[in-house]
Amino acid sequence: MGWPGLLFGVLRHPIFLLLALLALAWSLIAVNDQGYQGPPQKPDVQIVASVTLKVVDGDAGGVMILPSSGADPIVHYGAGEGSFFRGVMRTLVRERSARSIIDKPEFVLELTSQGGLILVDELTGYWIAIEAFGPDNYREFRSIFDKARESSLVVADRN
Repeated sequence: MGWPGLLFGVLRHPIFLLLALLALAWSLIAVNDQGYQGPPQKPDVQIVASVTLKVVDGDAGGVMILPSSGADPIVHYGAGEGSFFRGVMRTLVRERSARSIIDKPEFVLELTSQGGLILVDELTGYWIAIEAFGPDNYREFRSIFDKARESSLVVADRN
């Protein structure tokens, strides 16, 4: 019969199959026993300014970013443009979808005292530190932040 035949013959025995299934079940439970922990704790940093952004789907696969106080888009990404921005927003929207939250397509972009940017979804509590994704992506979000801030200051001057 030989060694391989002996090994596979033993593993076909029902008691060994049952023990193997119990070991597999125990290992899966041990790995996943932490349960849902909620969003990660936001860093304790001083926020010096923030803007609220509306993200709206445009025509033909485009995405428009508007300040919450204005109707004019500050940035418009056509189809195939703004892949980093789209990816970040997709992450936050996925958390909303998991919780069946469909209202208010608004997100807060916060500037820290150290110059960092944090994108926050206040409805779910999830946040993303933008500077962690490199200087080019940081500049893209900083440009959006600056344009939204200018737009909200212009609206405030009109009132």
